[in-house]
Amino acid sequence: MRCLLPALLLVACNGDPGETTQTVGYRDGLDGGPNSGERGNLNISEILWAGSVRNDGTWDRKDQFIEIRNEGNRPMNLSGWFVELDGAAERVWRIPEMDFELDPSQHMFIATKSTGCFPEPDLVLPGLEIPFGDPFRLTLRDADERMIEPAGSTEHPPYAGGYDTVKARSMEKIQLMFGGRGSDPHSWHYYTPAEVDIPNNDKVAVNCRENTLASPGRPNSPDYSGAYAAGSFE
Repeated sequence: MRCLLPALLLVACNGDPGETTQTVGYRDGLDGGPNSGERGNLNISEILWAGSVRNDGTWDRKDQFIEIRNEGNRPMNLSGWFVELDGAAERVWRIPEMDFELDPSQHMFIATKSTGCFPEPDLVLPGLEIPFGDPFRLTLRDADERMIEPAGSTEHPPYAGGYDTVKARSMEKIQLMFGGRGSDPHSWHYYTPAEVDIPNNDKVAVNCRENTLASPGRPNSPDYSGAYAAGSFE
């Protein structure tokens, strides 16, 4: 009986511990601040790393942008999120304060400036510069530095896009209904001009559309094989 006494005393002394405080915080954005992200709910859907080319042939290598698409089911405030560059160069940029939310299935694009071929970016991120033709990986992280989506590789040249001394093309993510990780080369293709009812290059300046092939802030073009999907099951 003596050997059971300590155990009985232990039970008697242990009360209700209450709710634990060691939980992972989640920002819902309801206070006007940023949202936390869930991996895969947002992705980097287009990268113009090769610069822009005006219709007169003038090439501006530093006129670049990245596009983000909301794949989730609720609006997201990306204020204070991070864009991390690894590979041939290493840098981290923080997304400035946003006065809007990115709605589900919507795109936004962040440009290096608004004085080049992309005069109406959703955000300007001064100093944004992606290496030309060298291996790079861009990683989107939320305000708490959780990894949301990688794009590209630190070991291989860019998966798509480029400048052929005449035209510059962006690197677009194939709009798959499921899957399609940004770190996989088969998830990307070159911007492809296509006959569509609603042009997707309207946010490229008119004096650049002939030689700058990209779709900033708009749905991506289908890949060359037509292997893409959109919409729902309905």
